[in-house]
Amino acid sequence: MVQCAKVAIKARNSQIRLFYLRIGGRRGHNVAIVATARKLLDIIWHLLITGEEYIDKRYVKKTITKSRKETLKLALEEAIPLLKQAGYTIIEPG
Repeated sequence: MVQCAKVAIKARNSQIRLFYLRIGGRRGHNVAIVATARKLLDIIWHLLITGEEYIDKRYVKKTITKSRKETLKLALEEAIPLLKQAGYTIIEPG
């Protein structure tokens, strides 16, 4: 479980990492790793008993995003329905 805790603290912006940093700042690395492993065991036990799914609300997974130029390039045919749906009035020229 200590190895699992060491891997879990590498995930940035996760609740597990924040727990480790909070304990590690006061008690040191070794105590914080063991406390994190114990916390992981508690979480796993709770999930097995209740059948819930673990969702870390603080963890943000990086996604592949399009470049800014590709994002701004929106076909006129796609933009008009989106603007109408948002409540804008579109007046066609001519």
